[in-house]
Amino acid sequence: MPAIPMLFSNKFNVLLLWKCLCLLVVLVGCNPPGEPVKCSTKDSNCTVTNSYGMFPDRAICRAGNVAYPTSEQELVSIVSAATKSKRKMKVVTHFSHSIPKLVCPDGQDGLLVSTKNLNRVLKTNTEAMTMTVESGVTLRQLITEAAKAGFALPYAPYWWGLTIGGLLGTGAHGSSLWGKGSSVHDYVVEMRIVSPAKAEDGYAKVWVLNERDKDLDAAKVSLGVLGVISQVTFKLQPLFKRSITYVRKDDTDLGDEAVTFGKLHEFADIFWYPSQRKAIYRIDDRVPINVSGNGVYNFTPFRSTLSLVLALVRSSEETQESSGDAEGKCLNAKLMTSTLQSSAYGLTNNGAIFTGYPVIGFHDRLQSSGTCLDSLEDSLITACPWDPRIKGEFFHQTTFSIGLSVVKSFIQDVQKLVSMDPKSLCGLELYNGILMRYVKASTAYLGKQEDAIDFDITYYRSKDPMAPRLYQDVLEEIEQMALFKYNALPHWGKNRNLLFDGVMKRYKNGGEFLKVKNKYDPWGLFSSEWTDQVLGLRNGVTILKEGCALEGLCVCSQDVHCAPSKGYLCKFGKIFSDARVCARVNTKT
Repeated sequence: MPAIPMLFSNKFNVLLLWKCLCLLVVLVGCNPPGEPVKCSTKDSNCTVTNSYGMFPDRAICRAGNVAYPTSEQELVSIVSAATKSKRKMKVVTHFSHSIPKLVCPDGQDGLLVSTKNLNRVLKTNTEAMTMTVESGVTLRQLITEAAKAGFALPYAPYWWGLTIGGLLGTGAHGSSLWGKGSSVHDYVVEMRIVSPAKAEDGYAKVWVLNERDKDLDAAKVSLGVLGVISQVTFKLQPLFKRSITYVRKDDTDLGDEAVTFGKLHEFADIFWYPSQRKAIYRIDDRVPINVSGNGVYNFTPFRSTLSLVLALVRSSEETQESSGDAEGKCLNAKLMTSTLQSSAYGLTNNGAIFTGYPVIGFHDRLQSSGTCLDSLEDSLITACPWDPRIKGEFFHQTTFSIGLSVVKSFIQDVQKLVSMDPKSLCGLELYNGILMRYVKASTAYLGKQEDAIDFDITYYRSKDPMAPRLYQDVLEEIEQMALFKYNALPHWGKNRNLLFDGVMKRYKNGGEFLKVKNKYDPWGLFSSEWTDQVLGLRNGVTILKEGCALEGLCVCSQDVHCAPSKGYLCKFGKIFSDARVCARVNTKT
């Protein structure tokens, strides 16, 4: 393996090296993230959040109580009783890994319906190559049980700590332009949903949708506003093998290569490090089942890490942010990306060590990971890096898809921004840069509208909502450029509020989705103020207040929306003149 560069110019590099070394070891004793629902009395007087411990607007979401159905029959009874009382309801999953507040009910008397105990694989039809599961089954369970039967879900998100209901509700996906594409919902052939109903129907109805029902195109990506998904049937494929090789290149021709790369390799994706002017291409294809290899993908950033190390690394980043130490961030970013590359991003040829490319193995052992969820003891000595119960990672995620027809221009615009200050995106490279995944146009009403590349950008978030970050303006300009210049579509399970404002105008079947919503839940019991805002049924999700642009709650129009006391004022974008960003201004005369 190539050597890790010696960049120990200060104590922060040493701390980061410790994090890198810890990540390379599979540490046991990890405690999974805490329950998203917490109640002061048994299942009553509750709050709900996500696994990161915070929604984009830092809202505290309250509910009257939570119910944990264990069967569809119990689920029908729960929805029936709530409908009869005209109570607002929201579905919450076991891990709750979505960032926006999709699980937040209106008012303090709302009912949370948890799918935690709806976690069984119900049926496998070997002749039809289908599998039926309850909506609380995790992606990891589905992949494992399908493989036992000799089958595979062809494409999936890389993080396996998602439930089937949650990933379908938010349109989660892997990376591919082949076949039906990488969106999991496009492999659904039947779905059962429990929704409110009239008194004569018992106040609850079970809808059974299959491929002959157009309503399935609404239910595939529903944001949870149609009701509770009870069961899902997937069309699977025979289990197969893959061959993976990562190749590092300069990003000079990234705009051209990104357009064609996904057509050449079935599971292609790209890690882009803009400040380093590098890109890592994943050459990933099926190979015959008799090709030798037993590779495993245990993605390094998804492993458990010592809580003490995470706290020290977070403290170092906070110090770099407050002192404006861009150079330190760039040095640390190079160390982190070099370590990940040296360790093949968590790939091993035999489940233990990496001996070289290509890594060949069965699909179920290469498509998804997340071992930091494994719990062997009740302690927080090690944890997932973003666990809110420890001092660890705390970040924003800006994730959007841009059509292949214009993606080259977007990439070149980002490169122009970086050329003005090469250090400007080192901060996001500490979180492994920009992940570029391929997604195909979908029939789902709220799915992708055209073949596209999804850009997944993770970067530092302060615990203080009024604190700007280094190169705040560059990150905001990229976000606004994607949204307003290139008509990007948001990932429904990620993003700050800004990406959802007025978004329904971008979906050609958005009106049809709203018709189905009114059909399944005419009283809006599974809706909330937030989902109504996103769906265009109320004023948008923008929140105008002091410092709102710092957290992505608004586009600044006044200096007060930024942080004028800290030298950040509302300015025009550098290359996208329609952008309004919080830029640091030298106030010295």
